[in-house]
Amino acid sequence: MMEGQGKVRLTICSSSTPFLVFAGLTCAFCWALPGLAETLAAPTPLERAAGEVPAPSPAQKYDGVVPGSTAKNPLPSAPQGGAYLVWTGFQMTATGSQVFLQTTGPVEFDRGKSSKSTLTIVLRGCRIHMANNRRKIDTRYFATPVAAVSAKQKGRDVEVRIALRETVTVDPRNQAGPDGSQFVVLDFPPGKAASEPSALEDLAAGAAMHDGNRTQDAEESDSAPPKADKAGKAGTKAAAKSSR
Repeated sequence: MMEGQGKVRLTICSSSTPFLVFAGLTCAFCWALPGLAETLAAPTPLERAAGEVPAPSPAQKYDGVVPGSTAKNPLPSAPQGGAYLVWTGFQMTATGSQVFLQTTGPVEFDRGKSSKSTLTIVLRGCRIHMANNRRKIDTRYFATPVAAVSAKQKGRDVEVRIALRETVTVDPRNQAGPDGSQFVVLDFPPGKAASEPSALEDLAAGAAMHDGNRTQDAEESDSAPPKADKAGKAGTKAAAKSSR
């Protein structure tokens, strides 16, 4: 560059159009580098993924039954004749929580053997319909005194056991259900929810269970009678024959 002339600087802006700056005066030329704008503007797959907002998941629909509703039981119909337990349920309410038992018709019920940590309700002359109603309902992480609910068949009756975290007083009551069914309802006051275990606690519990199973296997192996060696048995038999 010769002395006395203005300095020249070439810059490229984000729009990919070259600009020339002459001693503070800017002149824009009307051409663009082919393909450069598209290359700079096109986002990468990672940028596209980061910019995408996931669509909200649709609300889950509850297909079961609750007291006071006209919804029909979604399970297959129970056999005709006799009373059957067709639904074992739990729900949170405005005043606490509720355990409810739906039977195909009116049944007599009373309190079974209970304690401070267990409340037992016996449905007389009733049978459990489908194995689904024998499954334990785990309610530990709800704000309720109820820790779990389970039902089992005991002779001609159904025994429903409610595990409790707190000592509470509950009075079971009847409530009419759809299609001639009946609910046995137990209303519970508010309670405290159990804290969810951390990942480390889950790992520790799994390791303890594994160690316990391994110790049990070792104890069973030590207590089992030693197996006789087949070759030893054959040698013993041959020695016995020769001595004869």
